[in-house]
Amino acid sequence: MAKISKVEANKILDSRNQETIEVKVTTDDGMMGIDSVPSGTSTGSFEAKVVAPDIAVNNINHVIAPKLINLDPRDQENIDKLLRELDGTPDKSKLGANAILGASLAVARAASTQEKLPLYEWLNKLYTKTGQHVKPAIPTPMMVMVEGGKHAENNLCIQEFLCITSLENGRKIWNNLKSILEKNNLQARLGLEGGFTPELEYDEDAIQLILDAAAQGGLRIPQDVLLGLDVAANHCVMDHENILLMLDRYPIYSVEDPIAEDEWQQWAQLKLELDQKERDYLLIGDDLFVTNEERLNKGINNLVANGIIIKVNQVGTLTEPLEVIAKAAKAKYTHILSHRSGETMDTFIADLAVATAAKYIKSGAPYASERVIKYNRISEIAREIS
Repeated sequence: MAKISKVEANKILDSRNQETIEVKVTTDDGMMGIDSVPSGTSTGSFEAKVVAPDIAVNNINHVIAPKLINLDPRDQENIDKLLRELDGTPDKSKLGANAILGASLAVARAASTQEKLPLYEWLNKLYTKTGQHVKPAIPTPMMVMVEGGKHAENNLCIQEFLCITSLENGRKIWNNLKSILEKNNLQARLGLEGGFTPELEYDEDAIQLILDAAAQGGLRIPQDVLLGLDVAANHCVMDHENILLMLDRYPIYSVEDPIAEDEWQQWAQLKLELDQKERDYLLIGDDLFVTNEERLNKGINNLVANGIIIKVNQVGTLTEPLEVIAKAAKAKYTHILSHRSGETMDTFIADLAVATAAKYIKSGAPYASERVIKYNRISEIAREIS
């Protein structure tokens, strides 16, 4: 079989007009895999460390590339092991998680091209090596409609107010919300992920706006649309009693990072109280888990959540999130593939969501092109496997 003949990295711009990296892996039979690396604005302190794009490009072209030449791109597990060994640090701080991830994802794309398989099918094969055997499945979008916190320049504490529904319904709510804001002279700029950023007095006002926009479209909650919050409690401090009151007052199904990343006892208490209410809910850890198997193990043992955000750039190689997803599946955790605030036109997470049968995918509002392209990729795969 063909071997890797060239690995090359360059700088590109992300959706925030900041520099990131793109990596191209070429095999000696002319096949090619290209992938780019996103970055976050609201990040967990336990995420793998990135380096400046200039340094990442240099590390790929002069440290990583020579070690990958003549390797079989289909040997993802051993290539990822090699990448981790080349770095040699627990947090990828030597070469940079962005450098390592760019190379890892580009290798996977090159392998799928070489195997003449859609990326999601190749990723599904890699996922089976974790012991999980699932059929590719289409996730439901979790679309941000209103943004606050570090994603916006307004007074809202909560970072994201989400609708969990079909892309068609999401577009309807987004357009209705735009009309409502304009009618009430609440014209707002778009946030980092394509949601609106109105100047509102209370977080609850944003929830009510979304309820109004859904009702205007004839959409029922929870039958047609589920509501979700990403509190991002590392930056938005809310007493968990207030969170419970909000969940009681409004038909909210999912809540992400309602408590800071190291408050394990408070997480466990909140989950216990939600269980006692005998309601259907998702309590999701993002900054809490940072797609890290060790932290997920602690969460499972301490009964702190029932959902996990998967962001491939939080750890550094493709193999690691696959193993975390498998661990989550065994613990009956719902896993959600997620974008970052600084995104590119890459669609890898859409294929990975399908490959691992993720129930949901977060890719921002149904508006911004770097977000919509991922939803479009989901729709494209849905037509292929229907």
